[in-house]
Amino acid sequence: MEKKPKIYSSFEEIELDLQILKIEREIHAQKIKLNLEKTGENLKPINLLEGYIGESNRSTFSMVEQIIKIILNFAIKPFKE
Repeated sequence: MEKKPKIYSSFEEIELDLQILKIEREIHAQKIKLNLEKTGENLKPINLLEGYIGESNRSTFSMVEQIIKIILNFAIKPFKE
C-alpha cells in the first residue's frame, strides 16, 4: 500500500512535524547508544563466562572469577613494576 504525501495548510504544521521528527531522531540515537553500551557490557569476558556457567551455578562462577583475578594479577604484575 502506497503512503499518500501529507498536505500541509500552514508553516506551523510543517514546523511541528519537523520538531516531532527531530525528537524522534534523538530518541532513536539514544536507543542506539544504550544498545551499544549494553552490547559492550555483555561482551566483557567475565560476563561471557557468567553466561556460560549460568546463574544457577553461582558458587562455581564466584570461584572461577576469583581464579581469573589471581591469574590476571600475576600476569600483569611484571608490567606494573
